[in-house]
Amino acid sequence: MDFDKKAADLFLDIPEAPKETGVVANAVQTGKLVFVSGAYPWKEGRLAYKGRLGIELTPDVGRMAANAACVQALGFLSGYLKNSLNKVKRIVSIKVNIAAGSDFKDHQKVADGASLLLNDVFGPLAGKHSRVVVGVNSLPMGAAVEVELIAEVK
Repeated sequence: MDFDKKAADLFLDIPEAPKETGVVANAVQTGKLVFVSGAYPWKEGRLAYKGRLGIELTPDVGRMAANAACVQALGFLSGYLKNSLNKVKRIVSIKVNIAAGSDFKDHQKVADGASLLLNDVFGPLAGKHSRVVVGVNSLPMGAAVEVELIAEVK
């Protein structure tokens, strides 16, 4: 399956990975696993979704934020793999951190925004993954969600 073509067919605007500076990278590899972290819901050069779920944001908005953060994660992954998702064998696992109020209970609905996107791009086999969803009090820059992923590469 051509994952780059599938992303294009879905009209995904996968961003270029930023130039890395300092000692922290958005993507690192060990063996055949690439670990991607620090993906926030950026759109058009700005943080598009700020706030906490259950307080300022609804689960539907959170789901869109998780989708946008996952697109950013795909940008980090694609950039690490020399601008191609076709080197991905499968998505192994994702973690979705959600800034949420103490009474918020719909974390899985928010995280579905990322999981369903990965299934759409990589299909039901290569896109099927394990998932951790965590509610936190706050995230950097006031972001609503943060996505991490682990991909196995060919």
